[in-house]
Amino acid sequence: MVIDLHVHTTASSDADYTPQEIVEMAVNKKLWTIAIADHDSVAGLEEGLYWGHKLGLEVIPGCEFYTEHKGKWLHILGYFLDFKSPQMISYTQSIIEGRKRTVQKQIGKLKETGLYLEEETVLQRTPSPMYHVYAEVIFADSRNKNNPLLKKYKQVSNPVVGFCMDWVVPGKPLNVPQYSPQAKTVIELIRALGGVPILAHPAVTLTPDDDVIIDDLVKLGLAGLEVYTSWHNEINEKHYEAYMQDKELIVTCGSDFHGKLKPKAKLGEIKNNNYEAVEKLKEANSTISRHASCI
Repeated sequence: MVIDLHVHTTASSDADYTPQEIVEMAVNKKLWTIAIADHDSVAGLEEGLYWGHKLGLEVIPGCEFYTEHKGKWLHILGYFLDFKSPQMISYTQSIIEGRKRTVQKQIGKLKETGLYLEEETVLQRTPSPMYHVYAEVIFADSRNKNNPLLKKYKQVSNPVVGFCMDWVVPGKPLNVPQYSPQAKTVIELIRALGGVPILAHPAVTLTPDDDVIIDDLVKLGLAGLEVYTSWHNEINEKHYEAYMQDKELIVTCGSDFHGKLKPKAKLGEIKNNNYEAVEKLKEANSTISRHASCI
């Protein structure tokens, strides 16, 4: 029973496939269960659930939330949350509006380095651009081909992600902060909506010395870690396996499949992608939902 608990659709703005296409791909690959977890968006869930039911694929409703905690940029996955609730709709709308307000400032910051990009081109891709969108526009503009800042990224397999992670995301030199809620707020939101909060690909923004950050999140209600992911190498996996050993937390797996943005992330192709993680999430969802209904 092969699963993939971290899949993106076109509702994320940086993925290539619609919810229907994702479900069809998963069925063709003989996956048993997927979780659609778009960036701060639940716009693809209804379609994904419909096609999952029609084609016999279990689709878990999810969302990947961008958050901050003590200066760290963290991605928190929420599974089985009530995505049609007014709270969720209000949250996603506030994120869209927050990103819109920073577009001109972010473009200005990038232009200071001699890079070319235009607001119109950025907004053609999505009305609420995330950090990688600016990098995509930069690499697509032929006027930037000789910019020395981009030289090293022409030698890597994924220049957009490499440049974005080195220069544009929170904490990097060319970042203009977008609105990101505190991790505490998001964990509370997920749990209030009956969902299960899981920290996605922790090694992307945390070092082994940052395990105290995860300790904080667990105290706030985090239920587990995405240990097996296309982002983690064997060293990362071993570290988080050891971290989880003495804790009653859920271990999950997810490819973080997008399409061409992350060509090395293949749908369903991650370690330990068996159904046990889904069973653990369902148990936690049942417990959290009962608690939420009593509040």
